[in-house]
Amino acid sequence: MSEQVSRNELQDQTQKLIDGPLKHIRAAALAAALLPLASFAATPASAQSGCSGGVCGTVFNDTNGNGVQDVGETGIEGVTIVVCQVCDGSDNITTETSPSGTWSIFVPDQGTYTVSALIPNNMQASPPNVGDDNFDSDGVPNGAGFSVATGVPAAGPAADVDFGFVPTQVQSPGTGTPGYWKNHPDAWPVDSITVGGKIYTKAEAIAWLGKVGKDKSTTMFSSLVPAMLNGLIGNDTSCVDATIAAADAWMKTYPVGSNIAGSSAAWQAGEPLHQILDAYNNGMLCAPHRK
Repeated sequence: MSEQVSRNELQDQTQKLIDGPLKHIRAAALAAALLPLASFAATPASAQSGCSGGVCGTVFNDTNGNGVQDVGETGIEGVTIVVCQVCDGSDNITTETSPSGTWSIFVPDQGTYTVSALIPNNMQASPPNVGDDNFDSDGVPNGAGFSVATGVPAAGPAADVDFGFVPTQVQSPGTGTPGYWKNHPDAWPVDSITVGGKIYTKAEAIAWLGKVGKDKSTTMFSSLVPAMLNGLIGNDTSCVDATIAAADAWMKTYPVGSNIAGSSAAWQAGEPLHQILDAYNNGMLCAPHRK
């Protein structure tokens, strides 16, 4: 049932009450009698209906950044949603959110799924799982431009997956180079980071940032990780989102420490990605360098 239909029914019910048994009730009592209906109207769309089959949810503009879709916080249209089980690119099912921010994908009720939402430009993921699961944001940033929820079943209340996004500040905090992130562990917004499908602790990632040499997989790592971190602290990554995704895929094939030679075909494919990310980290693209 659409939100518009719900509002029309609400208006009809309210008018019948006013014209009928509530006709002679004083204003204060009338307001009390209509409170349940008003509460329904104020409930965000994501909480008014569950998934009719498969997985579904709402992507919303979390204007106050509290991780919950509050009254008045609207949906975001056109956000890319990806659902998969194997998640190696072979079984991705993709859709986009509707004008009201809702989305749904039918999947067999077999096992669990991973649901990802592409983080909109000039926004960042809301704090996850902070309240009632009917209202709060469920996604966690993966460092590659997506907010991700894992272990999602294809039936029941947990199949309703919502994503909140917070508008970033107009003034970017500024990008940092590999040297900055290597020497400022306290500035890291996360304690671990996923690169090429592998999770590295902050300490492990910093150690690799200090090992850049002839092995070009360390060079790619040293440009990709800072770009991810620069995005996570609120810098605009719209100009490098595709490059970050491509570099992450490259590192899935050639993990850090793979001894990739500078003359190899692998580096011929990877070097252009590194050059773009290096320019971004030095403040030469869509985000300024930190002061």
